[in-house]
Amino acid sequence: MPPTFTMVPPWKASPLLGGLAAAGLLLIASACPAPGADWALTGSLGAHDPSIIEEGSTWWVFSTGAGLPVKHSADGLNWVQGAPLFASELPWWRTYAPTMGLLDVWAPDVHRFAGRYWCYYCVSEFGTNNSAIGLTSCTSIALGDWRDDGLVISSENGANAYNALDPDLAIDASGNPWLVFGSWFDGIHVVKLDPATMKPAGTIYSIAERANGIEASNILYNNGYYYLFVSIDKCCLGVDSTYKIAYGRSTSITGPYGDKGNAAMLDAGGTVLDSGGPRWVGPGGQSVYHDNSGGWIIAFHAYDALNNGDPTLMISDLYWDSGNWPTFTGAGPPASPVFTTQPIPATVTGGTVALDAVATNSPAYQWMLNGAAVPGATGPILLIGNAAAAAGTYTCVATNSSGSATSSAATIGLTSTADIGRLTNISCRAGVGTGGNILIAGFVVGGAGTSGQESLLVRASGPALVPFGVAGTLPDPQLQVLSGSTVLATDSGWAGNAQVASAAASVGAFAWTSPASHDSALLETLSPGAYTAQIAGQVGDTGVALAELYDATAAGTYTPATPRLVNISTRAQVGTGGTILIAGFVIGGSTSRTVLIRASGPALAPFGIAGTLPDPQLKLFSGSAVIESDNGWAGNPQISATAASVGAFAWNNPMSGDSAILVALPPGAYTAQVSGASGDTGVALIEVYEVP
Repeated sequence: MPPTFTMVPPWKASPLLGGLAAAGLLLIASACPAPGADWALTGSLGAHDPSIIEEGSTWWVFSTGAGLPVKHSADGLNWVQGAPLFASELPWWRTYAPTMGLLDVWAPDVHRFAGRYWCYYCVSEFGTNNSAIGLTSCTSIALGDWRDDGLVISSENGANAYNALDPDLAIDASGNPWLVFGSWFDGIHVVKLDPATMKPAGTIYSIAERANGIEASNILYNNGYYYLFVSIDKCCLGVDSTYKIAYGRSTSITGPYGDKGNAAMLDAGGTVLDSGGPRWVGPGGQSVYHDNSGGWIIAFHAYDALNNGDPTLMISDLYWDSGNWPTFTGAGPPASPVFTTQPIPATVTGGTVALDAVATNSPAYQWMLNGAAVPGATGPILLIGNAAAAAGTYTCVATNSSGSATSSAATIGLTSTADIGRLTNISCRAGVGTGGNILIAGFVVGGAGTSGQESLLVRASGPALVPFGVAGTLPDPQLQVLSGSTVLATDSGWAGNAQVASAAASVGAFAWTSPASHDSALLETLSPGAYTAQIAGQVGDTGVALAELYDATAAGTYTPATPRLVNISTRAQVGTGGTILIAGFVIGGSTSRTVLIRASGPALAPFGIAGTLPDPQLKLFSGSAVIESDNGWAGNPQISATAASVGAFAWNNPMSGDSAILVALPPGAYTAQVSGASGDTGVALIEVYEVP
């Protein structure tokens, strides 16, 4: 087990040590003439090669310097200098950089992946490629339970062309980790990491070179491209520095990367994003970050010509122009926020309630209860774990640099009833293929404190969809219900079964009019547990089919202890038009029910599923009206915590295109649709969970 060490908590801060000392404590970044929506920073702003990240509502910046200095901020604007990450040198550092400066730790990069915070950093001898990239990780930056994960990769003068310098953890569209690194010595490189060790496990690819200097690389995935940000030309000369931030992009993480003029980054290409100005000289050492509000920012250092050339922390909003290239100015000042999703009132007996409020133009959020701010409620989702103790009227205030807006009010009310909100019908329409691409609907019968068995009507509609104008239906759906690998029941044509027809009428299912059709159905009584309903063409043919599950519990016999449907998940090939993935569900009972709806595409790749949908867009409808949508979950902590609480598999890449909606809904019928955000196709999984 690697040794552990604890970061001194930020409230026990000590002054920054070593050569890159703090710049003036009260510099105000808004005074700079640099382009873009610059953040008005105050406090301790001395920094070089900053790496920025959020943990909950706290912002952190790690930077080059003695012991690797760490800052923190409650709002991202006012910064407090904390203690360095390393109080003393680790014994193995000087094996690779024998003459490094005392505690001289360079260019940290901090990312969250697979439930941990990973900090890559480097030690080096200035001017040579005697260098090493090290790794330390923790479960919580605030807790400071760091462990030494040791050497990642090294380079030696005369032995390696590359330089093990300036690391960056990049996550590809499928959720796989990669290490980006390099500098003047042979340029920028990328290598795939083993997610079990977070260390190299593959070929090292060369992706950018420049004779006049290139380093400080970051790669991020967005808009269907991998964007490579670099710092070019000369650093570390104060006001004589010629550093600039430049970029290019590729459709593959391993390149080739080209700039806006199609110049190859392997041949000195790169479009300049920021070259500085009269006061703020030599911008670089950048960290591009997708923040918790869904916006993009870039943190970097620049040398202050009015303050002895001190390296100073800068943070700016980053936008994407009409050609999906990064820009400071393309978006101009943001318009004031406008709410596109309003919170929905809920009446419950207790338990968990999620209220959603989404506004345009990258705002900061603050939820209010009866007019008073809710501590820590600063995201678009308000997750209330005990609604019985938090009834009242909620609003959400969204604010950006241009103004603020207040959502409509939503009241959480309490009632006493046994007829609690629950999933009474779940259905999924998708294209049915062959082999691994048949329609598979997983479902769970359960519920806290339940006992006994649940009556379910399970149907597979193919020909029955034709009267509704659905083209290309599966002519002969065969239906099987399984527990694990055990087939419990099979049907290959309902043959006008009177019990099936009666059950369908009692639960409100649409009528099948042809007893001779090959539509299939099963009436099952199931104990709490996990099951699958599988639909395939009886003779191996393909087409569109609808899988339906109905709670057939007799009216008047339901109590909170009665087993119920608590989850359904369907994996299918997502097409376009009529072959997108559509899941319908009904919340019965007389109270609201919080549900988690997820659309997984990239998150399926680590399970060996090929051809996943790279950018699943999730839309939730009530009738024909879209009431919520999501196109990238952005690492939302409420989504992660709720997924863990209901037993969903973890999503490890906050920058992936996987999408989710967490919301309390009143009784009624709803539809969730999954499609490719850019019109593309692939395999996706849709899941609906009851949140107790």
